[in-house]
Amino acid sequence: MSNDFFDASKLVAQKPWLDRALENIAPTWALKRLEARVQKSLFEYNAARTNRLYSPKQYAQPAESSQNQRDRVVMMYEARDLVENFPEAREISRKFGLYLTPHEYSPTTGDRDYNRVIDEYFHQWCKNCDVTNRHSFKKLVQLAAEERPIDGDCGFVIRRSGEGLKLQLVPATRIGNPNDTAVASNNYYQGIITNDFGQPVAYRIFRVDRNGVYFGAEDIPANQFCHYFDPFRVDQYRGITDLHSAIQTARMLHEILQAEKAGVRFSSQQAALIFNDRGTANPRNLFQPNPTMTLPNGQQQKNELTEVGMIRYFQNSDRVEVMPSRPSQAFTGFVQHLMHEIALGVGVPEGVLFGTQDYKGPSVRAEFAAADRVFTKQQGVLTDKVLDPIKDAVILDAIARGEIAPPTLIAGETMVQALRRATKGEWRFPAKLSIDVGRESAANMNENRQGAKSLQEIAAEEGTDAFSRLEQIAIEAGFVKELAVKYGVPETAIRLTTTSLPSTPAAAAAAGDAVGASAAEAQAASVAAAPAAIEPVQQIENDANLVTINFATDSYIPTNAMAENARRALEIREKKPMSQRGMTSVGIARARDIMNKRPMSEDTVRRMKAFFDRHEADKQGETWDEQGKGYQAWNGWGGDAGYSWSTAIVERLNKQADTKELKAASAEVRQTFAALQPPEPEEWLDAVQNFRAKQNGRVDEIKQSIVGEKSIIELSKTVKAKKK
Repeated sequence: MSNDFFDASKLVAQKPWLDRALENIAPTWALKRLEARVQKSLFEYNAARTNRLYSPKQYAQPAESSQNQRDRVVMMYEARDLVENFPEAREISRKFGLYLTPHEYSPTTGDRDYNRVIDEYFHQWCKNCDVTNRHSFKKLVQLAAEERPIDGDCGFVIRRSGEGLKLQLVPATRIGNPNDTAVASNNYYQGIITNDFGQPVAYRIFRVDRNGVYFGAEDIPANQFCHYFDPFRVDQYRGITDLHSAIQTARMLHEILQAEKAGVRFSSQQAALIFNDRGTANPRNLFQPNPTMTLPNGQQQKNELTEVGMIRYFQNSDRVEVMPSRPSQAFTGFVQHLMHEIALGVGVPEGVLFGTQDYKGPSVRAEFAAADRVFTKQQGVLTDKVLDPIKDAVILDAIARGEIAPPTLIAGETMVQALRRATKGEWRFPAKLSIDVGRESAANMNENRQGAKSLQEIAAEEGTDAFSRLEQIAIEAGFVKELAVKYGVPETAIRLTTTSLPSTPAAAAAAGDAVGASAAEAQAASVAAAPAAIEPVQQIENDANLVTINFATDSYIPTNAMAENARRALEIREKKPMSQRGMTSVGIARARDIMNKRPMSEDTVRRMKAFFDRHEADKQGETWDEQGKGYQAWNGWGGDAGYSWSTAIVERLNKQADTKELKAASAEVRQTFAALQPPEPEEWLDAVQNFRAKQNGRVDEIKQSIVGEKSIIELSKTVKAKKK
């Protein structure tokens, strides 16, 4: 109820005449009617009540009623018009095509050789699958993914062309005749023919000439037609445009922007408006130096020009108003609200559709995470209704015609199970939306190391195949090895490698400059084969990184990753306004030294380590994701790579210092004990007897402690005797 308390006096005052008559004839029945009215008033829904401000819907229609079928066609044409003339609506269609179109199919039959056979045949078929020989399979799917949100649905006809199968993409306007909305029978839903159980058995496809005339209806069996639509009601057979709840808002926004652009254009063409009693130019030279009061055609001059630095003279009736600035801030906010409504109606986050200019770091992550779920759901619809049925039909048809050999039976497997295994595979969609690639990459590495996620799962999120990646990596590694042997250089001189995946973001950032164990082995082998003098520059390995030491100056050379971080930090700082620039003069000098890879002394490295320890908390600051002052300073000193590099050097130096001190202390102790002469046996016996004599003397002294003219020992004996 709208009020906080219930007032029954209104019901009593509004009793109908029948209840008033019953009060005199049958008071009991009148009371029961009054109680029923009270209960009805207490337990009703305000949203279902009609009042002066609100009138709810009193009825509803089935999803495929004649009225809804006509509405579906109208909304489809309206959505098409918006996409063709309104850039924001076109972007919606483009986003679906961009994130839903797969770029690869990866068979997973369990047999690598058979996977290769399936992969080669299917990808070759995808290049020439269009029945019109115009598009590839990828392009057909992209067109379908862009049309479905706008038209509501579309379909693929699987046709036999020669000995193989071909595809025909059918738009929504050709599934049934949209101009004929009359219900032919209870089993016909605008192009879809069903049986008595509601199961589609055929799809009626029309041809359309260039004048829009429908002819040549053809009924396609349901097992040869892939109907691509995403219903939101269980009794729905035809799809409805995703813009159905946002069409009015989108149309309004389009017209408002058109009008505002016209207003802005007019304002930009007028310098000012002059109001006077005459409606013509001022004869006293208001603006133009030498005005022509009468135009050649005899009309009075209404427009004037102005020049910089002139002094203006006005009459009492003259008034000048500058054109207002457009668009206003309120108008911009209203447009933003309308765009938000459109995003809600379509079901895709606004930031992904129209940009994240006004979003902060956490908001951007939330927007992209929500968009990833939306597109993952849509990828599942596309896979279930289009991709998998077409893929299964093509592969099984190739096996039936002998172009692909049947899969080898596994122990205990039937032929039907083997054929199902032959069609198993995964579609590779574009990489999921993310702005935290580094963070997610480190998380994937840790999960893979702990066995929580496989390499195939990680590769699938990025739209690739793990086995193809590993095979390509092996090919590259073999080629690098051949080049190293050919030119007599270590492998790491051609390509930097690591022995294991980094466990922290800092180690991952520095991994680009780390050299694997193969380099150490190659260097050790070269040293063993041909002993030579120590070079001024040598690489010393530690737990976090490989540190390059210049022994000639006893200094440390920054890594490539540190130099890149410093260079990027200086570029970011240069682009920021003065109020948002970080780094002190010392920090700027340090960033330039690191960028140029100038050697660092031990004291400088220790100061870098101390700087990173103090400022590690800056990563949690509000401006970190916006590349603020803390972000610039951190990366100016080398970033995460510099932190791991300086930490590794300081820990190594501390260990060396501790070892030297321990060795020095051990030598001093040994010298001290060596100077002492071992005592003779008689001296040992005298020492023991002296110790016993001292202890006995201490006991005698304790006995002499008097408490009430008695020693403590005598008092304790007296207490024990009394207890007995």
